[in-house]
Amino acid sequence: MQEIPRTTKKNPKALLVEGGGMRGAFAGGVLSAMCKLYPASNFDILLGVSAGSCSLAYYATEDRRNYQSHRHIPSIWKHELHGHKFISIRNLFRGHTILNQKYLIDDLIFRKYRLNLKKLKKKIRTPFYITVSNLKSLKPEYIRINDKNILPILKAATSLPLATKGRFVFNNSIYSDGGITDPLPIRALIEAGYKDITIILNHSREYFSLPLNKFLTFFSFPFHSNIRHYLRNEHHLKYNDAKSLLLNPPSDVRLQIMDPSESIPVKITSTVQKDIVALFDHGMEIAEKFFKKRIE
Repeated sequence: MQEIPRTTKKNPKALLVEGGGMRGAFAGGVLSAMCKLYPASNFDILLGVSAGSCSLAYYATEDRRNYQSHRHIPSIWKHELHGHKFISIRNLFRGHTILNQKYLIDDLIFRKYRLNLKKLKKKIRTPFYITVSNLKSLKPEYIRINDKNILPILKAATSLPLATKGRFVFNNSIYSDGGITDPLPIRALIEAGYKDITIILNHSREYFSLPLNKFLTFFSFPFHSNIRHYLRNEHHLKYNDAKSLLLNPPSDVRLQIMDPSESIPVKITSTVQKDIVALFDHGMEIAEKFFKKRIE
């Protein structure tokens, strides 16, 4: 099992980005603004979950000489993911899953809006980790990203149950969306010694999760009763525990939160462009206000 290494730094700072499918547009807006306002070098570790990992990958590899990521993140969220381009039942008739990972990862992130993979080769950079779920152990793993493993790990991290095949094989392990086993890994960062954590959420901080229904879990993993049982009985408890910790952190832990308004009607599989753009712009606005105070 791959865990977050315990830090030896004094007053280490972490950035945690939650997933949430298309609700990740909020994190996309926040991170687009952060590329210019507060670069990754201000943190000692970056940790992404699910869809949050994709926008975080651009932030982690930003080159401040040309701000390529600052341009790429909004281009993807505002122009490439709406309608039937990314999420559609029609994809099943084209040989793809409902959520077309090949389009997102291969076509957009690794071709049209290429990540700056050279940045991941540099030793002097902020360590970038992605959370995935090991479907055999039903435990989260936190994998450090480099230029060689980023493509398969992004595919594993975005292997959403039902919307995709829900699994991705890498290094003889079967992985899925990290949100299954650790949807908001605040506790993992604290246990690794991080006491100053900036968190980008996809729902408001007051939002708590209900148990997943039997229909959804059955069609997500029809041949794996242990995973279905975990999703129905453990997943919401893990998420709600993290939210309780977020609202009542230990006295020696500083949590700084950026969270969206619940008034923008974007769900995990939303495809309405104006709503996605509104949530993205909302994220940029929140980040600009948040970091303006820090800079001042």
